Amino acid sequence: MNNYNSNKLEKIMGDRFGVEILNSMGLAVAVVDRDFNIVWANNEYHKIQEEPERSIIGMKCYKVSFNSDTPCSERICAVRRTFKTRKNSRGLKVIEKAGREKFLEVFSFPLYSPRGKMEYGVEVIQDNTRLYRLVELSDRLTAYASHELKTPLATINQLTSILCQIELPSEKRNDLYGRIISRSQHGLKTVENFLIYSRIKAEELEIKPVKINFYTQVIKEVLDFHTEYALDKGIQFFCDIPQNLEVVCDSDYIQVIYNNLITNAIKHGGERACIFLGYLDRGDRFHYFNVANTGEIIPKKDREIIFKRYVSGEEKGSGIGLDVTRELVERHGGKTWVESCYISSGKCLWEKDLSEKAMEEAGFQQGNNFIFTVSKSLVSS
Repeated sequence: MNNYNSNKLEKIMGDRFGVEILNSMGLAVAVVDRDFNIVWANNEYHKIQEEPERSIIGMKCYKVSFNSDTPCSERICAVRRTFKTRKNSRGLKVIEKAGREKFLEVFSFPLYSPRGKMEYGVEVIQDNTRLYRLVELSDRLTAYASHELKTPLATINQLTSILCQIELPSEKRNDLYGRIISRSQHGLKTVENFLIYSRIKAEELEIKPVKINFYTQVIKEVLDFHTEYALDKGIQFFCDIPQNLEVVCDSDYIQVIYNNLITNAIKHGGERACIFLGYLDRGDRFHYFNVANTGEIIPKKDREIIFKRYVSGEEKGSGIGLDVTRELVERHGGKTWVESCYISSGKCLWEKDLSEKAMEEAGFQQGNNFIFTVSKSLVSS
């Protein structure tokens, strides 16, 4: 093949396939002039805007890419820096779209005319939101595992050392064995949340709802799991869930929801706390379940955010357990929230009928009521 044909073929291949390769890589590319007007854009760049079919030629790049009415500052605008320095530049732009943050890597380089004059700048945008979230997830999960597993592992190590080194009466040894089991169960719950959260973020979690006896296949299992640890802290459980209640749900994940809410209630209810598990059927399209505990009341301003990602009542807390809870409840078509309530003699009042003074005189203690719903319209798989 002679040079002419080779050069021509190279141009044809570049014109035809170069842009398609960029599109297939998910790179949004635009050529802009010095006034930031778009003079050319590929398909991916058109998709950035809310109306992908609308022509964007002649529009401002910052209006299309970031939905802004004003140009970006030089500090964050790669294109602006390229025009100023005539060099390649890059930047990161964080925008909010559909209520979620998006992380856009922006690359820019000069485009010269055949005479060597810089007339345009090329803006290349790569959506790295998923990458940033994975990095954030990795950091959060590392902190979560380190914080949540350190205490039970240290306790297990200490107790097993005592058992190995000291001769103890059988009653005392059984007590230590029980504490080891309790701490190991806490570690297992932590690992379970870790794995579920990873599946949620990787968009690989699926629920498999079937009709179950809710008390036998969820509540009994949950109470058996927490009994040893609760007794160790002098905590009392009260349950008012019908033993013949049938619900369509994924029992394994509903157990995780209860485990997280009960662990939270034990942690913040203090010694000798009362924990109440209840159920209401309000005649609508949801089952209403609650986990209530006596103890320090959660302020109203915190109730609005406590289930949001990474929120915890403690500075070192991760909050992932409640985040997992929220995600699993939503997968069951429901919602979760916190209200105040009154607890006494194994009863929990979701709504206050008397004044606070009258409630206290009647022997009721104020508490936190964590409520979650499960849709009645879930279909057995």
